[in-house]
Amino acid sequence: MTVRSVIMGVVAIVYLVASHFVAKTVAYVVSRVSNKKDTPESLKRSTAIHVMKSFMYWIIMCIAITILFVSIGIEGAAVITILGAVLLAIGIGMQGTLSDLSAGIMLMMSNAFSMGNYIEVFDDSRDGVNGTVQKFNILYTTLLDDYSGVSFIVPNRVLYGSALKNHSTSKTPIVVDVVTISNKNVSIAKALENLRVDVQKHAVVLKEPKVTTNVSEVTAKGTNIEVRYPLSADDYYTVGTRNIQSIIKTLIRESLINSGVKLIVRA
Repeated sequence: MTVRSVIMGVVAIVYLVASHFVAKTVAYVVSRVSNKKDTPESLKRSTAIHVMKSFMYWIIMCIAITILFVSIGIEGAAVITILGAVLLAIGIGMQGTLSDLSAGIMLMMSNAFSMGNYIEVFDDSRDGVNGTVQKFNILYTTLLDDYSGVSFIVPNRVLYGSALKNHSTSKTPIVVDVVTISNKNVSIAKALENLRVDVQKHAVVLKEPKVTTNVSEVTAKGTNIEVRYPLSADDYYTVGTRNIQSIIKTLIRESLINSGVKLIVRA
């Protein structure tokens, strides 16, 4: 080993260390554009910033390594070819992960949902997945089932490749309840008006938009009565929403019975 080779080795090490600190500094400067406040939107934005930091760091390091190899006599085309082959092999071996990565980036760009939103995912492989967005990662999204309190992880490629319904975009969710009554009832109009007034009086039902009651369908088995009532987003997207809707469902049936309407229990 000659003195020149030792010096070249030391220079190479110093160069790589310096490149590492330069890359870290650039990544840090990029991260300064993020919002430091710990809010749902800033948490989501910080994920995008983290991805950008990593991307900037590795781009600079790849350029630095390429320059180093060229400086010691290795052709740049050969270095690029080797790096390309390595990246291709990694891409083939991590197709699922890369799909989640690209889907995560597209979800952030499209702003399909935010932290704390209640979303429902319709995927061909399952009946449906729904829950509150608890955590957003570049590879996966954690949803919280408000009813059971269980958190589950959904790969981002499932979210991006499926129909997605964001319930939180509606500031006033409308609950629809259907009850079947006997066709022998003769004073349905009066019963519907009493029902509308009774539901509207309930403490959790909003004043606007107004509660509506109407006949949705008449069949040989009975007449279907449709009741639509508004709830606040806080009441609708909480653990207690089932209890609230169950109470109002009972109220609907009691109101109809008090009006002399015969109910039919659907099988």
